[in-house]
Amino acid sequence: MENILLSGWERYETKKNDELNENSWFEGFFAESHYDWDGITRVRNFHELRQRDLMIFSLGSVNGKKVLDVGCGSAEYLTIVGKMGAEFVGGQDLDEEQIKKGRSKLKELGINGKLVVGNAINLGFPDNFFDCVFSADFFEHISLEEKEKVISEVFRVLKPGGIFTIKTPNLTYLKVVIYIKRFINIFTARSPFIHIAHTKNNPDNQHHGLTTFAELESLLEGNFFHTPKIIFVTLNRKRLPKVVSRLLFGKKMFTESIIITTRKALFYGYYK
Repeated sequence: MENILLSGWERYETKKNDELNENSWFEGFFAESHYDWDGITRVRNFHELRQRDLMIFSLGSVNGKKVLDVGCGSAEYLTIVGKMGAEFVGGQDLDEEQIKKGRSKLKELGINGKLVVGNAINLGFPDNFFDCVFSADFFEHISLEEKEKVISEVFRVLKPGGIFTIKTPNLTYLKVVIYIKRFINIFTARSPFIHIAHTKNNPDNQHHGLTTFAELESLLEGNFFHTPKIIFVTLNRKRLPKVVSRLLFGKKMFTESIIITTRKALFYGYYK
């Protein structure tokens, strides 16, 4: 493994595919780029690890709490929440194989919970059951209509005053980046016909539901959640000077991921 030791979140690490293990997701190793990747070398994305932390921190103390992950995959986030002392963890996902893996993982770690196979527009949990709900890297995979239904279901299963946090890529930021890359490609004699990764079949269309701060804020307030708080994250890039990074901090357009947290209404929650 190659290590170029920089300070903190700017640290740079790589691994080859044959060096990866079952903890590679937790460690944050991904392809360095969606373009011109060698298919072998993985880079540790500390920026992504930082965003994951901030998303979970936004839930407050989960010790003794009931916590739900909407679009939970194989329960990677829930294993962390369980390690932090959650009394009960719940998760729901369409992928049956991922749910099976998640169940095995929770059982192995002795974490109390229930994982359900099914569409998140109908959550398999009781009304007013969870203290906290989060959804990470899921909303970009569903349509606007589905987002509306999922948020309505989260309202149903969340206790009044309970916390709901969403983490998802920021469409506005991705558009800015792709326009910059197209401009650079034109002046370096490369093709400008590139698109946001995972859209327009490049390489797939899994992120057909990419969204913006404004859209999610509107959906949440339309379902009786309070005005969301934005969790801003410093933009770290190898060629981006720190002074520029500081100037861009706190601006929605230059925030790579949307991380917003809100609470279910109290009075309307109790007396709906």
